[in-house]
Amino acid sequence: MLRKEFQNYFDKVYPYTRIETEHTIRGQVRIQFELGGEIYKNGTNERVNQATKRAESLFRDTFNNPNSVIWVLIYECPEPNFSNSSNEYLYKQFPTKQFEKFYNQIEQVNPCEFTTDKNGKYVLEKAEVRIIIGKLPVFEIIIENILRGIANTEMGLKPGIDQRIFFFDPLTDKAFHMYDDRRCYISSDEAKK
Repeated sequence: MLRKEFQNYFDKVYPYTRIETEHTIRGQVRIQFELGGEIYKNGTNERVNQATKRAESLFRDTFNNPNSVIWVLIYECPEPNFSNSSNEYLYKQFPTKQFEKFYNQIEQVNPCEFTTDKNGKYVLEKAEVRIIIGKLPVFEIIIENILRGIANTEMGLKPGIDQRIFFFDPLTDKAFHMYDDRRCYISSDEAKK
């Protein structure tokens, strides 16, 4: 039910976006913001602090009403790719009762990697990934911990968050995704937003 409702939202606002095809998740307009910058060296707390602070400021500007109910979309590999990450850490950044209501299933997704089929043709690969979809007010999300966890991951610092997380506001049709300590993206269906 929740998954279908979320895909219906995509169909209306981001018509080329499919939940099972992560690389299609973006608005018509997408802006990239630099986070870690060139001042601080990789692997340092200073770099993580700067990236977290910048990302949190952008997140709060994007979702400026703490009472707004937003969508959360998470892609999670069965095992984290980094030893400093644990899938459970992210779960604790949402209220337990809310998180238990999230859609949470393993699905076959298209990670945008090509392989060759038995006829020698290029085809998109499929991978098993846990997809988690939820809807909750902004103020219930411990966003600083999430953003710091994302910034920590490739730096080798703990706690790390290896899952890919997207946030969407259905009232403003803005979206936010922090890629890593280097950058984040804010997107929408039109430039003026």
